Amino acid sequence: MNLKHRIGMIARSNSIIWELAKRVELLVFSRNRRRQDKHFGPLNPSVKFSVYRPERSHGLLAFYLSGLGYICISKHEGFTPIIDAENYRTQYNVDFPVNGTRNAWEYYFEQPCSYSLDEVYNSRNVRLSGWTLRRNVLPFPPPSLEITDDMMRDAMRDAPVKKYIRDIAGEKVNHDGINEMIGVFVRGTDYALLKPSGHHIPPTAEQASLKLDEFLVRFGERKIFLATEDGNIYDFFKNKYGNMIYTTDHNLIRNYSGRDYLANIIDAGDRYKFGLDYLVKMICLSECKYIIASPAGGSRFARLLNNGRYEEEHIFSLGMY
Repeated sequence: MNLKHRIGMIARSNSIIWELAKRVELLVFSRNRRRQDKHFGPLNPSVKFSVYRPERSHGLLAFYLSGLGYICISKHEGFTPIIDAENYRTQYNVDFPVNGTRNAWEYYFEQPCSYSLDEVYNSRNVRLSGWTLRRNVLPFPPPSLEITDDMMRDAMRDAPVKKYIRDIAGEKVNHDGINEMIGVFVRGTDYALLKPSGHHIPPTAEQASLKLDEFLVRFGERKIFLATEDGNIYDFFKNKYGNMIYTTDHNLIRNYSGRDYLANIIDAGDRYKFGLDYLVKMICLSECKYIIASPAGGSRFARLLNNGRYEEEHIFSLGMY
């Protein structure tokens, strides 16, 4: 555990100190990320735009889910939302266009509106997402709004995964019979070793396999769709279950040191492909017949897509870091 993380844990143990520290950090180090209302130009005077500026710390599906939450908030407040992951870079931005765009959101997802960023940044009424002293974590819904799963699914219809990615996943599902498999989602690497504050504690490979053994007894022996980024976790399941294990790719992290987040160790040129493979894997997970998972961005995304079609699911509840 690094010093910054240790100091953060100490500060969080005292809620008053923690809240004060967050506000000081925002005022001193993040003034440019405060919420701002702008008048950039004369276009679209009757439209109120809301630009979501993502956080670089978000993984791909945390990025997507937070964007969906912001779409829900914006529509509730009468704004037209758009996501800017071109001027505000994420873990997945690369230094070359992907399918004609430099906006990392648009690598993988559709925009929730028909306007371009250039047009928005020449418009009359534009709100830039960000913190306020009352709401310093975004997206954070106002008290009058409870963001439900149905609202998130509506936002997914407004800003779906790109068709070419859905087609890649659909071909794998149809060709390999993923819709009859037991899906197992186990996070490792930085999620397990760095213990990021506010995240759910994931099950170990051993804990997940014990639950999987129960499913195999109850529902009969069948293929297992394994979704993990951790090579050691993959090896554990492959050694135990052999040819029953199926995965869509072998883009696995091995020899992870536990000293830094994956975003900082993945080669810049590989980030788009890493995100693409992960997204295809999570779409496939949503099509399984059963699911065993830890609550995390990946499983939340899969369950939203699945929309209650899993015949049985087990989501671990092991507390929070």
